Amino acid sequence: MTTEKINENKGKKDDKKQKRKWPYILAILLLLLLLLLLLLRSCGNQHPCPNPPPSSSVPSSSAPSLDDTGSAEPGSGSTPSRQEILSRLQKQEVTVTDKVSAQASFSSGAKGSTGTWELENPSSNGVIMQCEILLDGETVAKSVPIYPGQHSDGLTLSRPVSSGSYSVTAAIKYYNKTTKAYLGMADYKIHLSVS
Repeated sequence: MTTEKINENKGKKDDKKQKRKWPYILAILLLLLLLLLLLLRSCGNQHPCPNPPPSSSVPSSSAPSLDDTGSAEPGSGSTPSRQEILSRLQKQEVTVTDKVSAQASFSSGAKGSTGTWELENPSSNGVIMQCEILLDGETVAKSVPIYPGQHSDGLTLSRPVSSGSYSVTAAIKYYNKTTKAYLGMADYKIHLSVS
């Protein structure tokens, strides 16, 4: 035999060996996949559900039942921006002009201490304003309701605040002048100083 025929015969034998290996490799992979699925399923059954589904027996009178009337809005909720709120108020034919001082100060941080913060609700506004100072998301002071054409320059701490300077949020809530229904809110960053 010539070397070409010998090489050709070896190549055919190698091809046959390769073709015979694939079914074995696929069978092993399928077995591994099956074992993995069984393992995952058995691990999932080791931890019982913290709230098992209700049984088909008569419901207990002490457990509250679900009131399944109505429906929720799809998606997650979002807090409208100051501009969106002002736009909404303008659509309701309500024009709002805020006159809020960028500085609030208290001579003491004790609860009930009176401080200064200048707020004005111009007579051109058709809404009632009520303003709050929020420190770390909690209200520390709240103004009286301010009607159009009124102003306020003082407010009282509703909880103790340590001495220092803070960057806080001034939340201004708007209410209908006639019905006193809540219309919306805008907020600003201001400076709070407590001596």
